[in-house]
Amino acid sequence: MLLKGGDIILKVYEVLFGVGILYALVSVILGNLFDLTGIDGTGIEGDIPSLGVFPIKPIIVAIFITIFGGLGVMQTKLGKTSLYVFLFSFVIALSVCLLVNKFVINTLKKAQNTSSVSQKKLIGKTAKVVATIVDNGFGQIKYTINGNTYNSPAKHIDGKRIKVGSEVIIVLIEDNVFYVDIIK
Repeated sequence: MLLKGGDIILKVYEVLFGVGILYALVSVILGNLFDLTGIDGTGIEGDIPSLGVFPIKPIIVAIFITIFGGLGVMQTKLGKTSLYVFLFSFVIALSVCLLVNKFVINTLKKAQNTSSVSQKKLIGKTAKVVATIVDNGFGQIKYTINGNTYNSPAKHIDGKRIKVGSEVIIVLIEDNVFYVDIIK
């Protein structure tokens, strides 16, 4: 079966829309899976170099293709001309991406930067063990800084076991693992 020009264009918009939706679903599923397993995905999206005004980040690209494809499908099915559909979809998708980047992503990034504490400042702070630190293995600690509570993976500095509920002091932080000692 051969597709006509209009059918090919519609198919392209449908594929773009589908890829955007698939990206969102996979992101949610993998994000929840990584949260459950304790795998930290920080930095996966990171900052990829920008080209002029349009910041190229995976989330922005996903938003763009989802909106561009979805509007393309709707406008094509309404019988609009190909050039109108392309321009309308492109302008709206680009506008939404710029707004999301400015008012959501940049705002969250600024908030994260102002509330995060340097790891050097955490050395010497007290924490509480919330998941038993096993011999020569890991556990989890909870500590509070500036009214915010954080959980982090932890090991005893000498590889000893520390029970849940024990008060500890943060001695060293390497590769986001907090090395602790029992408060005496």
